[in-house]
Amino acid sequence: PAVPPARGGWAVSRAAMTNSPIKKVCGLCLCFCGLSTIVLLLFSLIVIFASIETLAPEQQEVVEYLDGKAVVNGPTSKLFNPFRVRTRREALRIGELQYARIKNTLDMSVRMVEGTRKEFMGPYEESEGVTDKIVLKKDEYIRLVDMLTGVERIERGAKSLIPGAYEEYPEGVEQAIFIDRDQAPVVLNKADGSKRLHTTSGIFFPAPYEHIVELRELIRLLPHEIMVVRNSAGRYVIKSGRGADGTGAGIAFFLGPFDTVVELEVSRFSEPLEGQNQVVSKEMVSRFDMRVRKTFFQYDVRTSDNVALRVEGAIFWRITDVAKILSMTEDPVGDVAYKCRNALISAVGQVDLETFMGTFEGLIARAFSAQAADSFYPERGVEVQSLEATKYACSDDETARTLNALIEETVFRLNQVMAQRSQNDVSAARLMSDIWLATQKTDLIQTRATNERLVAAQQGADEGIQLAKSLTTFFDRLNTSLPDLDSRTDVYRLHKKVENHNERTKAIGSGKATLFLQPSDLNINLAETYKQMSKQDL
Repeated sequence: PAVPPARGGWAVSRAAMTNSPIKKVCGLCLCFCGLSTIVLLLFSLIVIFASIETLAPEQQEVVEYLDGKAVVNGPTSKLFNPFRVRTRREALRIGELQYARIKNTLDMSVRMVEGTRKEFMGPYEESEGVTDKIVLKKDEYIRLVDMLTGVERIERGAKSLIPGAYEEYPEGVEQAIFIDRDQAPVVLNKADGSKRLHTTSGIFFPAPYEHIVELRELIRLLPHEIMVVRNSAGRYVIKSGRGADGTGAGIAFFLGPFDTVVELEVSRFSEPLEGQNQVVSKEMVSRFDMRVRKTFFQYDVRTSDNVALRVEGAIFWRITDVAKILSMTEDPVGDVAYKCRNALISAVGQVDLETFMGTFEGLIARAFSAQAADSFYPERGVEVQSLEATKYACSDDETARTLNALIEETVFRLNQVMAQRSQNDVSAARLMSDIWLATQKTDLIQTRATNERLVAAQQGADEGIQLAKSLTTFFDRLNTSLPDLDSRTDVYRLHKKVENHNERTKAIGSGKATLFLQPSDLNINLAETYKQMSKQDL
């Protein structure tokens, strides 16, 4: 019979349950529930025991709850909610020379921690790293800028320090400057824009907001040097090595904070090498040399007969007034060189090649004299002293060969002239020697004549004495026989006459000469003699 169903379900008979498959299913369900309970209990125990953590002394656990974060610092053991996010981190270890910058991510505040310590951070704090402290030596400093307020401070050594929470030092540790008498820094104050020149000797540390923009060297000027300085008002100030009174032996000075040295871009003419063109360049000049300067030149000129020449030489000039240079020109060297070139081109263009070669030096001198008195130079504060040409050559090869031939011919003629002059000099020297020898011979003859006259005079004196003695003896002997003086004189005269005739006859007879006699010489009447000879012939 059918069994009525029970309330809320089916009514099953005991027999049906005992003998039906439902009994097996229920047993399986009961077994499954028991096993599930055991597994759940085991899992709960595992989770509970896994949530118990032990923290070391330097460890920290950050637990995130629904309403915020919390930290648990070691050393400890604690059961944590297994359903909360936990983060374990190490405490910060900070050495004696270290510091840490810790930032709170909740309110963005920052705190600095230094010293030898172990630091546990808060639940919302994060470390930006452990950094070494700033160590400053005695001659070092650091510029710290607060990025929150913009306030700047300077810390000097020797010390160790940490920056503030919002301070930075973009320029790092800087070296202080040692100031001596040869250098001085220009200091800019960025707070008010002022500049000052610090000249006090010793170590220099800038104040807050002060920056060294330039380190200026001491400028020394020799007595012959001049420098021009532009001051803060834009005016030129001339500094002379001779001082304000012009008697100094040199000066030294620093440029002011707003002073600048005036420089001129002047031409520079190189010394032309053999067979090469002169190089013209530019250079910056800040010192004006007042001594005589030498500038080389190489000019291309053309004579009146259209012969192209290249003339080389040097210009000697000097600066007389720097103020006029500043007001009239920027390139005094170029002005002098190009002005002299114009004068030389004009002078050479008025003569032909032959005249140029014959009057080269005179032509250059006249060209210089013609332009030396020009007001061009005094207006620019310079003075040209001389223009010296040392060389000239033809620009065209054919003309150069012709010119070389002319020069060789000229040199040959000059050599001939010099040789002739040498011969003339030798002949003149020989003639002078002959004249001197003849003069010496004349002196010798005159001396001999004088000596002979002296000898003759002496001999005459001796003969006169002898004659006087013989005459005295002759007259004394005839004194008795011929008392009359005139008679004795006639006898003496006749004696001498006969003696002279005898000497002449002896001289004639002893020689080989032919004797021509006149009747008067023999005292013979030839006419009477001829008549007598004729009578005898008849």
